[in-house]
Amino acid sequence: MASLFGRTAWFAALALAAVAAVGVQLDREGRRNFAVAQVVRDSVPPLFRSASLESLAHDAYDRGDLAAGMALSRDFIRRRPIPSEGLALLGFGQLQQGDQDAALRSVIMAGDRGWRDRFTQESLVMLGLQAQEWGIAAQRTVALWRVGVNDDRLKDMTADLLSQPQGVEAFAAQVGQEKYWANAFLPWAATAVAPPALTTVASTMARKGARVDCGALSPRTLALVRSGRAETAAILWRNLCANGRFTQPGAFAFREDMGDDAPIGPYDWQYPEAVGLDRTFTQGKNGVVLQYRNREPLRSVIAKRNALLGPGRYVARLDGAAHAEAGFRPVVLQIVCYAKDGSARRLGDGEMTSGSTEFFIPDTFCDSQELVLLSGRGEGEVGNMTISAS
Repeated sequence: MASLFGRTAWFAALALAAVAAVGVQLDREGRRNFAVAQVVRDSVPPLFRSASLESLAHDAYDRGDLAAGMALSRDFIRRRPIPSEGLALLGFGQLQQGDQDAALRSVIMAGDRGWRDRFTQESLVMLGLQAQEWGIAAQRTVALWRVGVNDDRLKDMTADLLSQPQGVEAFAAQVGQEKYWANAFLPWAATAVAPPALTTVASTMARKGARVDCGALSPRTLALVRSGRAETAAILWRNLCANGRFTQPGAFAFREDMGDDAPIGPYDWQYPEAVGLDRTFTQGKNGVVLQYRNREPLRSVIAKRNALLGPGRYVARLDGAAHAEAGFRPVVLQIVCYAKDGSARRLGDGEMTSGSTEFFIPDTFCDSQELVLLSGRGEGEVGNMTISAS
């Protein structure tokens, strides 16, 4: 009989150990998988629940059940007092409850145990914003950008921070010789941050030696001009990529300092590659001269660039000489209008056989323009282009 009881106890112990092992494993998985956390909540004895409480607390807060979220957060802290996540969750609930002092204490304690937890950092940003502790909010916001976070939640918090002058100054004070996060931050900031705030941040980045991928930023600034954000495009390029050689919207001369690998600013001439088209640049008496030869029957783009011409009549003049083969048009100036919504329409082509052509910019749906110089089969040279009101 004693032997029977012994075997029964042994099997019971094995079964209990198996339940405990499964419960602990499910609980660990439930920390990051809410579906598993629900299974743990419904099926695993309370003794073996701890890590999954984090996922359940997040879900309660997401559902707007503040009381449940705080209760689960406190239970999580009791069972796992060392990690920072439980205190961060409790601080979030206290913040939603309006108890800023208690929330600040909880989140600061969480920070003392480790800033690697993203939720802890986000909670501190929210606390900083609500309490107008701009330095705290800015420090943690930049920290999140630096580790590669760039989702909508962080962008919303960053926009809130940069909507306040004190927040702008605090944010700018945190930037340094950034290498990666600036390349994600800047394209977003171009459409989400007001020009004065963007000027402060971009100029500070430049002064502190932030390493910006100007090749990637270049098409962004071109698009900004065409969507009615010319001021923003100029702020980014002038501060971070122009190296003191910013082309003004009304300066139409070809530049001699544009090498093959130089990134293109919002108003720099571009020279698209085309089959059968050769270009060379020489220094003439009145500036840089572009010499071209087109061997193909189709017209090719010699050069193109953005412009900001207001409504009215204009005359474009171009020094040089064009020699088209029989049946082909020489240099033509094509103008494309862009509205603020990015939609485009072509105004038409103006032949520059005599070195000039007139055109009209309408007062609607033409907030910016693209100027395109084309040529049929033939060769020639162009230089010292000017555009003036007629």
